[in-house]
Amino acid sequence: MSKLFRPSFKILVVLCFTFAVCTLAQGQATRTWVSGVGDDVNPCSRTAPCKTFAGAISKTFINGEIDCLDPGGFGTLTITKSITIDGTGTFGSTLASGTTGFIVNIAVNANDPLRTVTLRGLSINGAGSSGTVGTRTGINGINVTTNGAAALYIEDCVIFKFSQNGINVTNVPNNFNLFVRNSVIRDNGLAGISMSSSNSLNFMRGTIENSHLNGNQNGINAGANARISADNCSLSGNSNAGAMAKSLSAGVVAVVNLSNCQVSANGAHGVQAGGAGTLATSIVRLNKNHITGSGTDGINIGTSGEVDTYGNNQIFGNNIDGCPGCTPIAAPNT
Repeated sequence: MSKLFRPSFKILVVLCFTFAVCTLAQGQATRTWVSGVGDDVNPCSRTAPCKTFAGAISKTFINGEIDCLDPGGFGTLTITKSITIDGTGTFGSTLASGTTGFIVNIAVNANDPLRTVTLRGLSINGAGSSGTVGTRTGINGINVTTNGAAALYIEDCVIFKFSQNGINVTNVPNNFNLFVRNSVIRDNGLAGISMSSSNSLNFMRGTIENSHLNGNQNGINAGANARISADNCSLSGNSNAGAMAKSLSAGVVAVVNLSNCQVSANGAHGVQAGGAGTLATSIVRLNKNHITGSGTDGINIGTSGEVDTYGNNQIFGNNIDGCPGCTPIAAPNT
């Protein structure tokens, strides 16, 4: 090969590579489809849908949408880019026997500035078999990992029968936001929703509206650096507490805010604040809640715990009623 030809050959290689990358991006659709009778070799179009979420996501552009065309079980998924998965209008299901339903793991990327995931209208089931025994074998319904995302939206979903948590958020980037609306998270071995960080600089928020977190160990578990607010929710029938704020890290705060919630028939406590290390701070704030039927007490304040109340809650019918040790909050300005 002559010296004169070599630079032109290098330019040609670069141009071919650039063209291939552009073609790949252009080949991805903003909206793709899955079907119970689809095939992952298909382009995931409306007329030629894919079979699984995993097959569809590789053919869906960043911040695009995967829709369920008809009823089916579409498999577990690791989400590595902004995406919406929508099962509204049919039955979109994930059976996560022995594994996690959805893993959210989105690295910081200039091509994905939003890093936002929406899961809507899905049934996420962790049931499985252990020998001849049918039991929870799924790990977490949704697990948001260290890379995580900027925001996760859960809308109109059912997440149930996982051995650990319905939704687990751990050590995500600072200012992560979780939004849960009109969903049922039940019958999980640990918490319905668990959020915590061992990094004192990583702050996370959770907002839960019009949802049921029942039959878990704890309905809500806010650990270090988590701020979880629940409004108009049911936190009932959990084996330990309806809601718990419990930071395990010195100097790091955990907060749960409850408003207009039904907190009933929990095995030990209606709400629990603290009970961990003496240098941690764990706070529960109460406004217009109905707390009843707790096996031990309606309100439990442990080591380094604090329960603040507006004095407008109904706390009765528990083994121990009232709010002993609580801190009154003056009525807010209107």
